[in-house]
Amino acid sequence: MALPLVTAGADAQPAPPAAPRPAPIRVQSGGNEMVALTQAPVAHTTLEQLLADIGRAGATRAAPIRVVRASPRETIDYVLGVTSAGTLVVGERIHTFDESLRRYVFTRGEISRSYPPLVEPAVWRWLVEVGLSREVSVTLELRAPARWPVESVAVTPARVP
Repeated sequence: MALPLVTAGADAQPAPPAAPRPAPIRVQSGGNEMVALTQAPVAHTTLEQLLADIGRAGATRAAPIRVVRASPRETIDYVLGVTSAGTLVVGERIHTFDESLRRYVFTRGEISRSYPPLVEPAVWRWLVEVGLSREVSVTLELRAPARWPVESVAVTPARVP
């Protein structure tokens, strides 16, 4: 049995290519690495949602900012929430490497800090410091239009005056 041959008509247009995703920000120091998405999702609009998410061992959502430490072997996933007043709340989901299981296991989740927005017309802007090692910390600038709820923030390395 022959299958019919389907061809596109002359007026059919190819689908436009998907826009390439910007490369994440990567900083390394002393065997540690920080990776931050340049367009980071903000998954939470309430503290209750954020607390529930960071407290779950099986959370599978990709972290907008992740630090992988060489010693002690652990990963820290930073999770973001923005309140209706524009305060950025940063939660941490920490996994440590269990030698006997030979894999990372959930250790704890907690709110690490919060940042009121810096005053700018129509934009919420926050400067977030991420500890990479004892000697190195990275300051990231996060921005979003000053309207709630915030779905994502633009992340760039902070400018130094």
